[in-house]
Order: sequence, then C-alpha cells, then structure tokens
Amino acid sequence: MSEMPISDAREHLGEVVGRARYAGEETILTHYGSPAAVVISFEEYQRLKHARDDGGDYQLPAEITAQISEGRQHRERRQPRPRRASRAEH
Repeated sequence: MSEMPISDAREHLGEVVGRARYAGEETILTHYGSPAAVVISFEEYQRLKHARDDGGDYQLPAEITAQISEGRQHRERRQPRPRRASRAEH
C-alpha cells in the first residue's frame, strides 16, 4: 500500500487508478499529511460494499486503521486559523 498527497495524485491520476485497477494496489491519499481517502479497485469496492451490506464483520487492515487514527489525532492538534476580516468590516 502506498501513500500520496492529493496534489501529487492529481498529476498522476491515471497511474494511481491503473495500479488500483490492474495490480490491486491501494493508495492512501493524504491532505496536509493526514489520510483523506483511499483509491482502490472497483472490484475491491464492490467486495467491501457487499460485506458491509451483508452485515459481514469486515475489518480494515491494521495499517489503514492506524493511519485513520493518526489523521484524527493530527486534526485535533491543529489550531483553527484566525478568520480574516471581511471587506465590509473595514
């Protein structure tokens, strides 16, 4: 499984999709270093969807679960940006 910033994925989308489609590779897309989405093959998506719909006990691989947790912790540590004054307030 590889990891890639969303900005890089935009430039290499065909390659990322091809690796998912033909090699079954999963790519975690990150946004400012935090996991944001995963590119998987359509077949894997269908398998996961059917497992969920059938009430299966599918569990995410430990690596993905850890990265999701890490992303949540990263988000909690971030401080909100101060709001910029609108032009109407000046």
